[in-house]
Amino acid sequence: MTSRSDGMRRETLLEHVLKTRGISPAGLLDKLRERMGDRAPDERQLRRWRFGRAEPVRKNMVRTLWAVREAAKDASIRIEDLFDFDPTNPANWED
Repeated sequence: MTSRSDGMRRETLLEHVLKTRGISPAGLLDKLRERMGDRAPDERQLRRWRFGRAEPVRKNMVRTLWAVREAAKDASIRIEDLFDFDPTNPANWED
């Protein structure tokens, strides 16, 4: 994923999974707050991750994976389903 400075939204893997699984961003935040309390990301930060405007650090990727699995009630969801780790994707080499 790359950061976007032009303000345009794009559908990331995370956003796609949320849509296809019927998980609302508010539901995802609720799960994160359930586990993390006041250390959970805020709505703005989650929106930035969902639309590729910022890249979460590894710990936040793992926490997001946990929250998506809980919200979807599906432990088979993989981190690769939410975040693009493909080294052949040129966007993954941009700063």
